[in-house]
Amino acid sequence: MSFLVRFPRASYRADALDGFTVTPDFTPGNAQAMMWLSQLAYETDDRDKVDNILKALGLEMRGFGADTPATGLVPPKARFIVAVGRGATFVTLSGTDPLSIKDWITNFTLALRPNVLHKGFAEAVDAVRSDIEVAIRSGGAGQPLFFTGHSMGGALANIAALRALDAGLRATAIYTFGGPRTGGQDFFEAYEPLGESTFRLVNGNDIVPAVPPSPLFRHVGQMLRCASGSTFAGQVPESKEGNDPSPIQVGLSTLLTGGSFHLKIPSIEELSDIDPRTLDQSDILPGFVRDHVPASYFRALSVTIP
Repeated sequence: MSFLVRFPRASYRADALDGFTVTPDFTPGNAQAMMWLSQLAYETDDRDKVDNILKALGLEMRGFGADTPATGLVPPKARFIVAVGRGATFVTLSGTDPLSIKDWITNFTLALRPNVLHKGFAEAVDAVRSDIEVAIRSGGAGQPLFFTGHSMGGALANIAALRALDAGLRATAIYTFGGPRTGGQDFFEAYEPLGESTFRLVNGNDIVPAVPPSPLFRHVGQMLRCASGSTFAGQVPESKEGNDPSPIQVGLSTLLTGGSFHLKIPSIEELSDIDPRTLDQSDILPGFVRDHVPASYFRALSVTIP
């Protein structure tokens, strides 16, 4: 993983999961805890770092999937962490690394035909499905089970949760942050048993939840959306039948809030100064991209990053 998505070890607060409770209902404390675990999935190029952080959070690693050595265009493979503790099992899947060619291949491997599952996302999960399910069972198949992920990781979490359900492992809740649409109507209907316990958080004018296009692709779960620069405080889950936002909605909202669509190409000096913990304040990114970065979701969740 690149420096654009990794946080320093000291940023992972020991109390990061203290607001977590075992419940299928949405809670702000669980959303904060799941965002921290979603961020941790971006650290999977350093297993020792992940293991150390998990222990500090009161969790024990049971499964781990990192990148394979890059030898050309290798098959996509989801990065994941399975951990147990605090009365539950957690599965977190990594989102897109902006500097990873393989991640972008996964993102854009899709067929724009009616009612299909995103091919790249499905292949990435299926490549590690058995490893995830073995890890879940090692922690106790009857334990409360939570899935989470940011960006592409949110779509992978949706698919992984459905695959687990097919294997007799029912998720207690699924939290996604800035996740894209995952599949068509068949996927939406198959996902129905998990719809009420899936919460997809959308921050401001985040462009990623607006793609792939609707109506070919459907969102699953209940959306919580806050305005750009605002927080999720007081937000309640909307109907799982919704399919917002659309690219048009994001574009209009960006213009109405004074945003722009510019994409500044940073210099070498600017790149070296980038801190992923403060990307929500950077003018290098246009607003609809800035609203997508993990730092913006932490801020919208009222979490201070050390």
